[in-house]
Amino acid sequence: MSQAKARESLLKAHELKNDNTRFYREFNDKVRAEISAIRDDRYLSEDGRAQKIAEVRERRGKELLRLAHARRQEFRAHLADAQKHAEAVIYAKIPKPSEEKIERFTESLRKLKTELMLSARAESAAAKLTQFIDELDDPYLAHKVSIEYADLAGSILAIADPSNVGKLRMDLSRQYDGLSGKYEDPDANAARDALETATEMDKSSFFIGLVHDSVRETLGTRYSSFINSTDTYFEQNPDDLQEPDGETKPRTIG
Repeated sequence: MSQAKARESLLKAHELKNDNTRFYREFNDKVRAEISAIRDDRYLSEDGRAQKIAEVRERRGKELLRLAHARRQEFRAHLADAQKHAEAVIYAKIPKPSEEKIERFTESLRKLKTELMLSARAESAAAKLTQFIDELDDPYLAHKVSIEYADLAGSILAIADPSNVGKLRMDLSRQYDGLSGKYEDPDANAARDALETATEMDKSSFFIGLVHDSVRETLGTRYSSFINSTDTYFEQNPDDLQEPDGETKPRTIG
């Protein structure tokens, strides 16, 4: 269930980001129409037109950054939700077996450690470790072995022939990676992918380059330079975060 919720939140984040172009196009059309009306106003002098256009660009620039900031916050909320549900799958608690079974396992593991330490050949020691892992039938115990694996593998590598240590190290690494399949939730790999995707999406530019270029053309460099870093802008200009009466509210999707 958590994995499905992680996918759902990622989808919402994707949809919101993909909707940015539509959002900006509608906003830009209104600004351009407003500027065009000023340029066509024959009752204004050239200086008067320039002043009014500058006022529009300042007012609309701040408005755009407020709207973009709100969208980015919503986007991050979806990503945070995806991360929370993905981590719930990855770090799900593993059911604990009976104390009797744990005691038998502990004794078998102690015996294995001793045999590995006394082995003369790395290949035979590796075979004993493989047999031990293959016989594991409980996720909790498999997880215990994964915790101890560095010491177990270290005992084997310590007696390995230098000519074969590279291959042996690779085989042990693959074995360690395979251990997770014995105790992790079947959705853990997909959850890791979702977690990685959410992290990468949060690092990426929220608005595409074409939007950035259009903002620069319509409203100027001051606002285009902050379209993907609204946090920084409002840290520097906290008073601009307050919306004037009558300002257009952002329209989001689903």
